[in-house]
Amino acid sequence: MTDLNEAIQFFESQPGMDKLFKLLRDELLTHRRIKGHVKLDGFSLIELESIAHFFQVSIDSLKIKGRVDLEAFNRKLDSPPFNGIDLTQLLEAYFDEKLLTLSTKEERSLYLKTLEKEFSLLKDWLAYLRTHSRDVRWIHDMIEESSHQFEQHVLYLSEGIRLLPSRPIRLSVFSQIITLTADAFQPSSPLGKLWLHVLAETKRLHAIEPIRLPENRKNEDKLLKEFNLFREDISDSVTVANLFAETQTGYHPMWEAAVHSRSVLTVPLREVIKLTAVYPAHETGIVYVVDDPELFTRILDEVPSIPMICTKEEWTCAIWEVFDRIEDSGFNIRFIGNFTPEGIVRAEELLLHYPTQSRTWRMDIPTYLNSRNFNEYLSDKDCELLDKHHLDYLACLKDEMRDRRQAGYLMNVADDLINELKTYYNK
Repeated sequence: MTDLNEAIQFFESQPGMDKLFKLLRDELLTHRRIKGHVKLDGFSLIELESIAHFFQVSIDSLKIKGRVDLEAFNRKLDSPPFNGIDLTQLLEAYFDEKLLTLSTKEERSLYLKTLEKEFSLLKDWLAYLRTHSRDVRWIHDMIEESSHQFEQHVLYLSEGIRLLPSRPIRLSVFSQIITLTADAFQPSSPLGKLWLHVLAETKRLHAIEPIRLPENRKNEDKLLKEFNLFREDISDSVTVANLFAETQTGYHPMWEAAVHSRSVLTVPLREVIKLTAVYPAHETGIVYVVDDPELFTRILDEVPSIPMICTKEEWTCAIWEVFDRIEDSGFNIRFIGNFTPEGIVRAEELLLHYPTQSRTWRMDIPTYLNSRNFNEYLSDKDCELLDKHHLDYLACLKDEMRDRRQAGYLMNVADDLINELKTYYNK
């Protein structure tokens, strides 16, 4: 019996249930949640027999207890033949009325404050909702319509924050783990929209900042990605050359074939997460990370055996996954990037992630001076970006870039870079 109407018909046919339901409704409205109990004084023997049959206990034990707990009734509804019908949902349908509406600001504020104590992982988010600012009016509408349904959402949101993945996972799989429903956290659903709002609050740097929901699908995906969540795992990928990989069953034949055929391989995240190890197909034990697709191609044309990864001037989750496996395998990473504020930031992000096994290569002052574009100047905002991270490793280079106010591009010194790499790999 999974249909709500069938459940109502069943209870209407049972002696004493109408009387019990009225008491349950009053108790629910008193606590504004499934809590408390009702006494069984005044119930006839046949009515007590009906209630005892529902709980699958003897009438004597029911008489000794002398009451019905709302939480116990709700738990019983979670088992066959009712299979998860909620007590609030049942009572609302039975009496054909909304029971847990919160129509005033004061009621909603008190309600949210109660939730703060129960769901500490969402404390800051719930406190933000209590400000009643215009941008959360849609959430207050949800609370006003059904505070019980909202509380169920909050339970899932709290579990979602507690179980945020450290490795990439599809949103549908994550949703299945939390709610047992694959689509529950999709941004198009009420719970999914709340989830984006919670993630946006988690990402917020200062409490005085407003919480801004992503305006479009691209920004939704970007926000989810920051928490290792993906609606799909095909478009996120990594491009590699001359790297071996392993799975739990041994060498990966696709990666091995690409090395032997000197082929570039673009691998989606879906396949990367299956790997247990990634390492260079060369005795030097170094993987070069090239932050410019054109330079990546030029190097590969002249130095076909060099192990490389092309970042295409952005980080993808698949790239970080490959980096982790290279580090776990004990090999080294060398970053080759343009002398732009964005390139410097990416270099420093890599150095911060892997301080013992990553370095930059040829990102020094002499190379910068030779690679400058004299027609492109750095603005004040560009120079501010250079201060995003504070690593001594690139401090002198950044000072030089601030003084010169010029960007540098490695394609301008590509021949010099290639000639040096040839001495290592074309022997």
